[in-house]
Amino acid sequence: MVTIIGAGLLFSALLIYAAITDIKRREVDDWICILIIVVSLIGTGGSFGGAVITALPFFIPALFKGGIGGGDVKLMFACGAVLGVWGGVAQIIISLSLVAVFSVFLCIKKGFTACKKTAIPLAPFLCVGGIVSYIITHMGGFIF
Repeated sequence: MVTIIGAGLLFSALLIYAAITDIKRREVDDWICILIIVVSLIGTGGSFGGAVITALPFFIPALFKGGIGGGDVKLMFACGAVLGVWGGVAQIIISLSLVAVFSVFLCIKKGFTACKKTAIPLAPFLCVGGIVSYIITHMGGFIF
């Protein structure tokens, strides 16, 4: 239990740092993703399947359309290693739902034309989704 809580705290701290750097510089440092993978190996045993499945929905649009940066793809790969398949899927659903709600409010505030041209840093939403998903998947038995 201590390992799960410690890994969760470290995972959360790294995600928050990634969110802050994405807001400030519009990039996620590689070393943050590497440290998250290390956390996955120490705290949860790591999940290669979770890493691939979590990153794939971000990797494909990044290849063909753009708009999603490589840092977001690497961050999701690292998060999937920590969260596993179902935790990664939960993170995607939570994060993209938050982005959708934020985008609607942004479009209402700025107008649709201006909203289409506005770049939104994704890491803050991935951060919230990752932390909530970690709590649900790894600590649910301890909380509820």
